[in-house]
Amino acid sequence: MLARVYNVQLSNIDESYNFLNSYKLANGLTIYKDNNVIITPLFFYISSIIIKIFGENIFVYRTFNLIIATFTFFLCYVILKELKINKRFSLLYTLLIISLISNIISGGANYNLLAYAFYLLGFFLILKMKKGTYKSIVQGIMLFIVFLTHQKLGAGYFIAIVVYEIINKDIKSLFKELLTAFILLLTFLAYLYLQNNLYNFIDYTILGIGEFGGNNWNIEGNIFTILLFLLLPIMTLVTTIITIKAIKSNLNLTNEKEIINHMLTHLAFSICAYIIIIPIINIYHVYLASILSIVSLMYIIDFLISPIMEEKSIKTIINTIILCIAIVLLANSIKNMWNYVYEVNSIPKDSPFYGVLLDDETKETIKTVGDYIKNNDKNTIVLSTYSPLISLYLNDLDNGDYDLPLRGNLGSKGEEGLIEQIKELKNTQILLLHETDDEKEIYQFAYDVADYIKQNCKYVGQVNKFDIYETEN
Repeated sequence: MLARVYNVQLSNIDESYNFLNSYKLANGLTIYKDNNVIITPLFFYISSIIIKIFGENIFVYRTFNLIIATFTFFLCYVILKELKINKRFSLLYTLLIISLISNIISGGANYNLLAYAFYLLGFFLILKMKKGTYKSIVQGIMLFIVFLTHQKLGAGYFIAIVVYEIINKDIKSLFKELLTAFILLLTFLAYLYLQNNLYNFIDYTILGIGEFGGNNWNIEGNIFTILLFLLLPIMTLVTTIITIKAIKSNLNLTNEKEIINHMLTHLAFSICAYIIIIPIINIYHVYLASILSIVSLMYIIDFLISPIMEEKSIKTIINTIILCIAIVLLANSIKNMWNYVYEVNSIPKDSPFYGVLLDDETKETIKTVGDYIKNNDKNTIVLSTYSPLISLYLNDLDNGDYDLPLRGNLGSKGEEGLIEQIKELKNTQILLLHETDDEKEIYQFAYDVADYIKQNCKYVGQVNKFDIYETEN
């Protein structure tokens, strides 16, 4: 995991956006007022505190990702143990999960992974805790925490909780859980109201969702791999039904009710986690959504083959497999970390880019465009996915929507609202990426805004890979 966290080139994608938003909060700006975040804020609160304490740079931010990833896979291990799978097999299954989906851990921290870690924690606590008021309060808190980290996965957790309590015919506990979460939500909304920030929160995280969902449906990456992992919830459903039928008809188990309850609970939480793939269906989201389905399948497989797994020869084979996987993962991490240490540039510790790999082209773009803006006597805006990198270079944190000009990130007014802002600009230059066959803005980019600028502003030249347009004086 070390290699996948640190030995990664920084580019103009999600990592730079999320780090900039955390960096803004660490420097005293207010979420939703000063940056167009469309996710509920807990991730950004936590990450901003971490970089404020340990260093406002991407190296610390990536270390936070390493902590989240370690916590996530550790939760997979303790969930498997809680399902009465012995330590040896729990470790094997966890290593297999890491091997299968470790490419989701790339670069800096991400709200999706943290939200999923909290989702797993809530699921573990359901397995661990007995019924009662204390358990209901804890689940209400977990529902609120998952929602506050990522509202989409929070909706999935809400559905899973409802299904779980209906299966267990415990509507009283469900009422307590929802009431606890509701009280916490009202408290949070009151805090935003006192900040004069409630409307901004609603505008970005709720009212802007229509544009985000309507314009950003997309399938990215290897279609075969995506389809294969999308089959996992179906496989989980089918194997769960078959196994439960076999348990009821053919097996005489003293803990039959507990095993069936665990399987149904796992099924509910596994399937509801797939809400995270909407609307952007890519390798990252599909792999992340699949974690609980993989754990569920491993639990069922372990249950079915457990009688033969106690043989001494099988234990020896399993120990050998565990050792081999661990050696391969460790060797790969050492090799890639050696490359990282060898190649990492000598950026000073007081720079936000400290400890990060940047290719020469990106470094040149950041420096050239940043210096152009610094020496320009006119107000200059970069309308591009490169904007966060250039803002970090300039330590210019007051760019609002211009730092993340993506469809769905512009609140209820959408691209039309940003166009109206641009109409009001005077004596301003706007830089747009000069798109070529080799490089284009991502499909989420606010292309309608860019088209407006090209049609209504004066083209005055080029700097690096950006065309310069100028508003009326």
